[in-house]
Amino acid sequence: MSAQREIPSVTAVIATLFGVTWKRLLRGRALWVCALIAALPALIAFGLKGNRDMQEMLHFAQFRVMALLPPIFIASSVGEEIEDRTITYLWSRPLARWTLIVGKLAALAPVAIALLLGGWILASVAQGKQPTPQELLAFASGTLAISMIAAGIATLVPRQGMSLSIIYLVIIDATMGAIPASLRDMSVTRQVWLLSGLEGPTDLVKPVITLAVIAAVWLSIAFARVRRLET
Repeated sequence: MSAQREIPSVTAVIATLFGVTWKRLLRGRALWVCALIAALPALIAFGLKGNRDMQEMLHFAQFRVMALLPPIFIASSVGEEIEDRTITYLWSRPLARWTLIVGKLAALAPVAIALLLGGWILASVAQGKQPTPQELLAFASGTLAISMIAAGIATLVPRQGMSLSIIYLVIIDATMGAIPASLRDMSVTRQVWLLSGLEGPTDLVKPVITLAVIAAVWLSIAFARVRRLET
């Protein structure tokens, strides 16, 4: 009985991982680096105000920021835990191994979302307009989906998780989204663009469902990989 009482619950493990991750985040430099990256659209909006090409550059910058923040936050953190074996204590217990992924996502994904939305709001204000709820929903949903993609890639290649996540999202995903074929439906970039309404009125149901499916696939990969790493 006493041995059973010593085993922490799943909720307790996730809460512990959440707290440890937050402490590391506040002590490190990633938060401040990402805050500067998130401010890039606002800097463009302030610096190029009135320029006819500003809107295109603003959208380009915002989508690149969305592709950078989750890998820097989540892929690096998950990869570090796996590579350095700092999670050995958790894996020595009879607990669900997916708690590592959930704890990291719960701590870091909201930070990435907050920074991204804050940068877009500032950029919108610099243009003299208010961001629409649809735009904010699209960027928040996209950042959450990309966070799960980054977590999945980090479990596959822990040491290069951050760099490969950025390469996948900035080059491969963005390229797929630009291809005029059914392949672009697999692109997070494309689905966020449609969901945001920046292209004009569109059906919102399909982008939401597609983003959810893409995120679920990568999250499943992360869970499966973590279970295999334990053995």
